[in-house]
Amino acid sequence: RRFENSFAGYIGVKHCIGVGNGTDALELGLRSIGIKGNSVVATVANAGMYTVTALNAIGAKPYFIDVNPKTQNTYLSQIERAISHGIDAVVVTHLYGLPVQDISLIISLCKKNNILVFEDCAQAHGASIEGKKVGSFGDAASFSFYPTKNLGAIGDGGAVVTNSDQISELLFSLRQYGW
Repeated sequence: RRFENSFAGYIGVKHCIGVGNGTDALELGLRSIGIKGNSVVATVANAGMYTVTALNAIGAKPYFIDVNPKTQNTYLSQIERAISHGIDAVVVTHLYGLPVQDISLIISLCKKNNILVFEDCAQAHGASIEGKKVGSFGDAASFSFYPTKNLGAIGDGGAVVTNSDQISELLFSLRQYGW
């Protein structure tokens, strides 16, 4: 509980919910924002396929978007293209410690179109843009604490962060077998 509170404060959000690993953080986080079977979720293909694994577990469908060759992160025009193809949500992956440069524009565009935004911050602990830490922009965000990550645990671990009381409450339930 102390770590969850400290990490939430560090990221600049109200809630942090610890889970078993980064893949659990992706799956439970996506479920908590409302992703269900047959949801279509935009994601990048260069992030180790962990998001696709989580989407498969839920029964959702990935919609692959391209990345900027310099940053390996997605960008606004790819989100615009995905929205025009009827997505329900987007996973914005901050990769290699680099925040997605267009994050504020992506958030605005997605809100305008009622598209959910989930941030994958497994490789970007501590990265910030516009004076805010990654993980504080979207509806919720996942972190991995695998030993090789920027902030690694002795073993495996993960967390989901959010400003939403409703998402947080559902996550607490999901991480404990739905109790």
